[in-house]
Amino acid sequence: MSNSEHSLRAHRLSSGGFTLLEVLVALVIVGLGLMAVFSQLNQTLVTASMLRDRTLAHWIAMDRIAELRLAGELPDVGETSDDIEMAGIEWTYVLKFSDVGVENFRRVDVTVSFADRPDRLVTELAGFLGEGANTAAPPSWSPGDPNAESSDGERR
Repeated sequence: MSNSEHSLRAHRLSSGGFTLLEVLVALVIVGLGLMAVFSQLNQTLVTASMLRDRTLAHWIAMDRIAELRLAGELPDVGETSDDIEMAGIEWTYVLKFSDVGVENFRRVDVTVSFADRPDRLVTELAGFLGEGANTAAPPSWSPGDPNAESSDGERR
C-alpha cells in the first residue's frame, strides 16, 4: 500500500461519520422518547373518554331527579330501574327512594352504569324530593320592575 493510499484511507476514517454503535445508541434514545410520547397520548385519550362517560352519566342522574321534582308526586319507598340512550350509548339507571323521617319528604339515590356492564358504576347522585314542592306560584313581579308592589302593598 502506498503512502498516498494510506493517507486517503486514514482521511476517510476520520472524516466525521458516525460509528454503528453511535447510531444504535441514538436510535434507542429516540425510540424511548417516542414510547414516552405515545404512552402519554394514550393516557390522555383514556382520561378524556372516562371524563366524557362520567359527564354523560351525571347528566342522566340530574335529569332523572329533575323529572321527579317536576312530576310533583312523592314516590313510594323502594327501588326502580330503567335503560336510556344518550349520546349513542346505552345506560342503565337505578332510582332508590328512601324515607328520611320527615313527612312528605324522600331521598332519592340515582346510580348510573353502562347497560352492557351494570356492575361498573359510572356515577352516583343523591337528591331530595318533597310533595308539593313545586306548587308555589311564581312571583307576579320581577326584580327591577318599576310597577312592582312590595309585600306591604306599596309601590316601589
